[in-house]
Amino acid sequence: MKKEQLKSLINDLLKEQLKGITSISDGELLTGYNPLEKIRGGLFWWIAVPFNGIDVWCQLRCPNATQIEQCGDVTNIVIEKYKDLKEGEQPAYEYEEIIQIRNHQEELCKIVFNKPTYNEITSLIGNNDFFISEKRKELETINEKFEANKGDMTEVEKNTISAQIRTIELQIGYLLPDDTMAFVTQWAMGNDVSDIKKISKESFLRAASLARMHKKAPSDYISGVFTDFNKHEIDAYATMVLEEHLKEHQALQGKNQNWFSDKK
Repeated sequence: MKKEQLKSLINDLLKEQLKGITSISDGELLTGYNPLEKIRGGLFWWIAVPFNGIDVWCQLRCPNATQIEQCGDVTNIVIEKYKDLKEGEQPAYEYEEIIQIRNHQEELCKIVFNKPTYNEITSLIGNNDFFISEKRKELETINEKFEANKGDMTEVEKNTISAQIRTIELQIGYLLPDDTMAFVTQWAMGNDVSDIKKISKESFLRAASLARMHKKAPSDYISGVFTDFNKHEIDAYATMVLEEHLKEHQALQGKNQNWFSDKK
């Protein structure tokens, strides 16, 4: 990708359209569940987006809950197996999880980039990116060597090379840089203006229990600043937490009954 060409295109658009940068929120954040557009205070925003570490001004669109849902089944809520990670530590996702996340990020980028559009950016990348062409050559070389020598390799060596192959496949399979897709995803999901990642498992369980008792939605019992998409996430995840809790409780009761039966 010719970074200078992309930066020039976007900066030209910026000069024509930008009439002053406004903060994301001019007042206090809205509480409850609101469209991201309402929380931010506008549908379109000029944002400095990183492209391989270089910030480029782009006009981004605030997606609505329906558009986000159509991008795939990915949630903001941190699942239990990743909750104990230290700050800055990256989770060890399975390859299938990475593909799912990248697909979701790519679909979000398609609806969020407004000036330039996703197609305009990827057209520049696809036609001019020296990095991509070099990675394709590297992948071809590694695959040839792997096929020729895998009979003499240990399982550790095979796994190492397979991991290298998967990494390169991801690099050439998705045209936008990793930092671009990650940044746009966070912005599009409203993670900088939402409390979604602050909710504890205990709060989800309490909300689901109260919702079940009073025949309401779990989101009715969790307060804070949230997007309308967060409401769907909270209801789905809280219900799952309650179901898991009930199953664990039933399993414990069964063990206790068996213990008393054995003692008789």
